[in-house]
Order: sequence, then structure tokens, then C-alpha cells
Amino acid sequence: MVGVTVSALIGVMNPLLGNLCTLLDREDVKLQGVRRHIVFLRDELRSMSTTLEMVSESEEANPQVKEWMSQLRELSYDVQDCIEIFMHRLHHVDTCNGFIHKIISKVITLKARYQIGIQINELKERVMEVSDRRKRYKVDPSAFSPKSVEMDPRLPALFEESDKLVGIDRQMDKLVKWLSDGISMDTQRKVVSIVGLGGLGKTTLANQVFQKVRSQFDCTAFVSVTRSPNVNKILSDTLLQFLKSSSITADQNQDIARVHEDLYLKTSEYPQLVNMNRDYLQNKRYLIIIDDLWSKQAWKQVQCAFPQNNNASKIMTTTRIEEVAKYCSFPHKEYVYAMMPLNSYDSKSLFLKRIFYNKDDCPLELKEVTDDILRKCHGLPLAIVNIASLLATKPTSKREWERVRNSLGSALEQDHELELVKKILFLSYCDLPHYLKICFLDLSIFPEDHMIGRLCLIRRWIAEGFIAEQQGQRLEDTAENYFSELINRNMIKPVGTDYSGRPRACQVHDIMLDLIISLSVKENFVTIVADHKLTPLTNKIRRLSLQGNCTEQSLWLGMNNLSQVRSFSVFGDVMKMPSLLYFHVLRVLDIQNCSSLEDRDIENIGDLIHLRYLSLYNSNISKIPRQIGRLQHLQTLDLRATRIKEQPATIAQLYQLVRLCVPNGVGLPNGIGNMKALEELSMFDASKNSPEVMQELGNLTNLRVLGIKWCADSAVNDEGSFKKSLVSSFCNLGERNLHSLKIETTERCSMDFLFDSLCPHPCHVRTFSNSPIFSRLPKYISYLSVLTNLVIFIEEMGVGDVDMLKDLAALRCLQIFTTEYPQESLTISPGGFQYLEDFHFRPSMYLKNKKGKMSLIFEAGAMPRLNRLWFRFAVHDTLSSYGADFDFGISHVSSLKCIWVSINCRGAMVWEVEAAKATITNAASHLPNRPRHEIHIFGEEDMIEDEEHVEGSGVAGQPEGAPK
Repeated sequence: MVGVTVSALIGVMNPLLGNLCTLLDREDVKLQGVRRHIVFLRDELRSMSTTLEMVSESEEANPQVKEWMSQLRELSYDVQDCIEIFMHRLHHVDTCNGFIHKIISKVITLKARYQIGIQINELKERVMEVSDRRKRYKVDPSAFSPKSVEMDPRLPALFEESDKLVGIDRQMDKLVKWLSDGISMDTQRKVVSIVGLGGLGKTTLANQVFQKVRSQFDCTAFVSVTRSPNVNKILSDTLLQFLKSSSITADQNQDIARVHEDLYLKTSEYPQLVNMNRDYLQNKRYLIIIDDLWSKQAWKQVQCAFPQNNNASKIMTTTRIEEVAKYCSFPHKEYVYAMMPLNSYDSKSLFLKRIFYNKDDCPLELKEVTDDILRKCHGLPLAIVNIASLLATKPTSKREWERVRNSLGSALEQDHELELVKKILFLSYCDLPHYLKICFLDLSIFPEDHMIGRLCLIRRWIAEGFIAEQQGQRLEDTAENYFSELINRNMIKPVGTDYSGRPRACQVHDIMLDLIISLSVKENFVTIVADHKLTPLTNKIRRLSLQGNCTEQSLWLGMNNLSQVRSFSVFGDVMKMPSLLYFHVLRVLDIQNCSSLEDRDIENIGDLIHLRYLSLYNSNISKIPRQIGRLQHLQTLDLRATRIKEQPATIAQLYQLVRLCVPNGVGLPNGIGNMKALEELSMFDASKNSPEVMQELGNLTNLRVLGIKWCADSAVNDEGSFKKSLVSSFCNLGERNLHSLKIETTERCSMDFLFDSLCPHPCHVRTFSNSPIFSRLPKYISYLSVLTNLVIFIEEMGVGDVDMLKDLAALRCLQIFTTEYPQESLTISPGGFQYLEDFHFRPSMYLKNKKGKMSLIFEAGAMPRLNRLWFRFAVHDTLSSYGADFDFGISHVSSLKCIWVSINCRGAMVWEVEAAKATITNAASHLPNRPRHEIHIFGEEDMIEDEEHVEGSGVAGQPEGAPK
């Protein structure tokens, strides 16, 4: 497919043309005829770019045209590298201080101009050769017939809610029963296996079952294994998930943070990780989903960490291999569940819901072609969803649908199911516009089942130059649209959501990943060293992805073919890091979860003068070299979860830096006020910085996202001066561009001084999150007219606080955490919260001896757009006040799609808990959307047996009509 080659080529051509235009704007490129040559390069490459965009719309091209494009791709890379090196030298002269330094730099630059003149002349000759070859091959744009491509107008992400799934109810019921059997008895660990072809939806089914039953277990985890598993990482992940899923206090949160550091910043051996998991799980009822097992050996290595503890624990595995499924469940072979393709009815429901949301909206003229398409999909959900997502971007016409049907080919009906899915996915890929193809190819860099952060991904795209500038729109906003478009087309799967409803991350289906890796390698887009395998080496490696501890690194370590690498990514520990001195034109350096990375490995970071994106997330680095100030093109610096305790003074020289993420407890140097391009800073530890630095914070007038931490216990000498500087900076930022504000403090520290002094109010803030516990709701919140997302911790919520929040017209997500149960009922009336979609109300779960009424009562018409509701209540106090059939008014919130309820059982009798559960379930079942609902129970250890309560206290027992 010619579009594959073109997308990789256009991805480098567009930023190259931008660089050429920038260079021509300078007055100092006129010497040695350089300007004339650059004009020629720009005009000739611009003409070729126009041809490429026409070619990208064609269905196929002959081998000669493909060869021409391949040569043009390599030429474009070399031209861009040459131009950027020259531009850097010119910039270096501009920034030199002192007469002598300027004279020396001028001499060096004259030599550079002479050398660049020679190089550009050589490149000009290569361009002429490529241009002549195009003419000989008769690459004529008019010879290609363009495809009709229309952008999907539904930019909001299509999240995979359970109500969008079809054909899994019966499967879910059976698996839920298997996992719930014997849950109340001291039975041995049981293993349930799901087996089926790739694309059948095994992971989706396992996840839905997991969400359904997880509340019945003390701790839970969901991990992916992949074909060549990193067992140590898997066991580290399971332990962390087990810890986080248990009922924990605020102090235990700090313990989890320390365990996280020990696991990922230190090297833990396999036996140690096995013992850590076994020790933690020994007396617990646990549930773990082990997704995507490929071998018996992988199961042997992983399962030893999960003890046979006679607590009715459960393990569920998914695999494509029947022998592996039987091996995992042995000796209980009856607990192997074989997934089958969807039947014709469910296939059609899934297909039409993806396009029309309501299958009855499908025009009659499309019925026959719909049946033809579905026959070719053989009931495979992944194939059905991708074809439907492709058609959702097309005009709803019989002709267009027939064209897609014909593209599938009649031969598919005889193909193996896996090959069928791959061909359908390839068709979806080919239909992408070229600007999405290049972004999608970049996903080939990440390992299988890797959780790819949305913000990290789009910032990589920007650093690589994949995002085209659009008038009146920030590059990051354009990149967000590209990301949403890939989700709309079902090319990537969203994972989790932030407060605005956008995905926090994404994943690529392993079948899709196989496809784009093959395309990327073929087009010399990426070279992957992973799992003791090496993708074919070329003379010039453009992007390098190092995945895991690979012995074949000796094939490329120390070789000059690293000098053209533009993107270098490392995932996990490696045997040996290549020297940064080899990388001459590197733009992206992304190192994740690498405890083997040492300070000496990045001591030459200052030589990466073209670097735009630098992430050392979750690595063992403790010091940043002072030479980092030389990285004048750096836009993103991510140092989260490292051991770094202070930043060098030179970091203030990164004048193009847009995003700076530092670990907790890190001080910043004087001079940060000069970093005018900075739009994001997190987490800024105010107590670790001088009053001067906090005063400079107010000079960052482009700052849009700020995360700040305050710890009064560690404040030095003059706390009053600190506070004064902080208030001054906040006032200045609040009236400028600040859109997102997150504040953290220690439990004994109050931030009331800050919020009481804010004037003017931060009127542009859309997202606000605080971890200090307010004694009262700050009045300034009522002035935040564009606030869409509010997360607030407060001692107690009152009726007046609800009245203050209900008129925030833009509010979409509200999360309230309280340390006390309200002493009065909070009634949600139909007069406010007109656009709220997500509402969390969670009083503390550790109030053992304090009573409080149920705090929420929904009146008819309240929160008319609410989709998700999460609330917590004390069951005994609530039923004592309102009776066993009290449903909190859930039945009045007709728009609900998801309900999560946490029931505090302390001091309650069994019948009270069962009555509350039955009432909530009944209310949910009568809502129009039949929302998914989950009921979580805690405090069971302090429940009172019905008989004990009746006999010991004299209180009347179970009332008439209560559940038996």
C-alpha cells in the first residue's frame, strides 16, 4: 500500500519545509551562495511534498514509484539533520556573551557556513537526482485517483462502557458464578481460564467479570503477560495492585509509595518478589486476572507467587492456546471457558451500534451490504468494531459501503481468522489520513500491552514534528484531536479517564501492534531490540526502541549507525546503555522504568543539542548534569519518580521549555522566572524553595498547569515571607492563563492563608484539586465561572456548601471527600448542577465511632445529565433514620449509566446490609439505561450478628419484610 510509505515520508517532510523557511528568514545565510541553494531545496521539496500528498490518496503504486519515495525519505532525513545542525550553530553565535567569545564564534560560524555550503550543494545534487528519477518514472499526481476521506465528526472518545458491549451477558454470568462459588467457605485457590482466538474479546470479557466480582475479595490485580514476559515486572505490578486495592489509611498510602520506590528504583530478584507477594497474600482472599498467557512456562513462573491459602482465592487467565488453558486450570478442566464468535444477531447489533448508536437507524438500502460485510467478519468483535469504526467516518451511502465491502475481498472467507482480522485492521489503517498514519506508526515504538500515557504520547508527536501547525490552535490541542481521532476510529483503546473525561492513557491491541511494527520496520521508521530479537538493521537507524534486557545489543552498541537516530526509547532494565555521544541528531529520549540507568549514563546529556523531549520517568537517576542548560530546544522535561533531590542552576536557561515535571521535594534554582515558555510545572514544592523563587513563579505568565505542594513543617526561617511570596505569585498567575491547579499539603498544614488572600480570583481555572482538608468551602470557588472539574477535601459538607456549588454552570465533574459524615441530609434539588456528568461523594471510611445521617437525597429532576455516581454511606445510621426501603432517590436520576456504592457496615446487622444492597439494585434496575452498578462493602469485621444484636441489646430484630 503506497500510503504506508508516504505517511512516513510526509512525517519528516513537513517539519523539514518549516525549518527551511525559518532558515531563509535569517540575514546571515547569504554568504557562499547558501541562500540560493536553500531556496532551491525548499521549492523542489515543496513540489515533491505536493506530489506525495496526491500519491498518498492512491490505492497502489508500482515498484519504481515506491523506490523513488524510499530514496526521497532518506534524503529528507539527511537534509533536515543538516539544516538543524546549521541552525543550532547560528543560534549559538546569537547567544554568545563577551567580545572575545563573539569573535571566536564568528570565526567558527564562517567555517560552519563554508562546510554547510558544501553539504547543501551535495544535497542539492541528490535532490536533482531524485527529481529526475521522478520524471523518468512519470510520477504524475493526476494519474492517481484520490479516495474520499471524511473526518469523523465525533471527536469525544468512545469509551468502552458495558452497555456498549453485546453478546457477553451469558458468558459473564457463567464466569461470575465460577469465581463466586465457594466464596463464603474456606476453599482452595481456583483457576478459571478463558481461551479463544485473537480478536474474540477475551480481555474485554475478563475485565467486565473482574469489575463485577472484585468487591468480594480483600485485594485484586489485573496484569498482562505478553509473549516474552518480564516476570519480575509482572510480580512487581501485582504486588502494587494488591496493596492499592486493599482498604488503606492515609498513612498506608505513604507505605505504598515507599514500596513503589523499592520495586522500581531498586533491582529485586525473582525469588524476593515471589516471597513478597506470598507473604502479603498469605491470609487474604485475593483475585488476580492474568491476561494473555502464551506458554506453560510463563504460568509456572508467575503462579508460584500466589499461595494456596484456603481463603477461596481465585485466578483467571486468558490465552489463545487451549493446552495452556487446560494446564492452568488443572485438575479442574471444567473451569476452562472456550469463547466463541458472536452469532449473527449480536454481530449486527455490535456493528450498527458502533455506527448509529441505535441499530434501528440503519437505512433499509444498507441491509444487504451490511449482511455481506458481517459474513466476512466471521463474528470476530475486533474485526466488526474496526470495520464499523471505518464506516462511521464515511458518508452513509450504499455506494460507499459497497466499496468498503469490496475492499475486503472475497478470498477472506477462506482465510484463517487471525489473518482475516489482520487484513481488516490493515484496511482501517490504510483509510487513515496521512497525518494520522505517521502518529499511529509511532506507537510501534512501545512494547506489547504497554500503558501509553496520553500526554506523554502527544508531546512525543510534537517533538518529532508530526503535528502540523493550524492557525489559531496550539500544537497540543491539535495533537489532542489526533489522539481522539485514533480512538474514534478504534485504532487505539482508551484506558481510564481524567477529570475532564479524556483518556489518561491508551493501549494498542497486540494484533494491531504486530501490523504496525511490520509496516514501521519495512519503511525504516523504527528499529526494535526486544526479547532477544533484533529487527533488521539498516545503514541508518532513525528511531530505536530498546525493550528489556537483550543480549543482542552487542550488534549495535558502539556503532556509528546511531548517529542518525532521532528517537531513542528504553523500556525496562538494559544490560548496558549506549553512550549518548553516539547520538548526534536525537530529538526524543524516553527512558521508562529503568532501575539500571545510572547517573553516568546521562553525564553527556548536554551534547544532545537537538533534544526536544526528555523523560527519565521511574528511573534510578539521582542527579541532572549542569550541562542540561545547553538543551535550548528542549520542550518537555519529565523527571517524575526519580531520586533527584535538586535541580542544577542551569535548568533556568531552558528558555524553550514548555513542560517541567519534577519529583516531590525538589527545589528549583533562582532564575526560573525567565522560563517564559513554561506552560506546565508540577509538582512545585514550595517548602523546598526560597521566597525569591516563589516570587519568580508569578512571572511565568504562560503557565496553564500548576501542581504545588506545601509543607509548613519544613519551611525555613521566615514562614511569613514564604507565604507572602506565594500569595503574590498566585494572584498574578490566576488572572493570566492558569487553567489547572492541584494543591497538596501534609495533614497538619493549612492552606487557608492562600485562598483567603486571593485577589483577583483565578477566573480562568477549569480544573481544581486539593488535598489539604478545608475546614470550610472557600468562598472564592463560587466565582470560578468556567470551572469544569472540582476535587475537594473538606471536614464536613453542609447545605450551604451545596448551594454554593450548584450554580457553577460549567461544572462537569465534582468529587467531594469529607472527614465527617454530615449531620444533616444534603438534598440535591432540580435547580442546579445542570451539566454535571460525574459525581463522587465519599465521607471517610475510618469513622468507627461517629454517627451521621445519609448525606444525599436526590429529588426528581436533580442532576439531569449525570452519568456516573459514586457515593459512600453508613448503613446502620441510614436505615435507622429512613427505613430499609430508602433508595436515596437514585430512581430519580434517569440519565445514570454507572453507579458505584460503598457501604460502611460497622455497627450494622447482616439484614441491614442485605436490605441496602437489595434496595440499590432494585432502584438501578428500573432506570432507563439499566446502569452498571457495583456495591463495595467495608468494615465487615465490625458488623454485628443479627442474633447477637437482638439478644444482647434488647433492640427489636429483623423487621418484617427485610431480606432473609
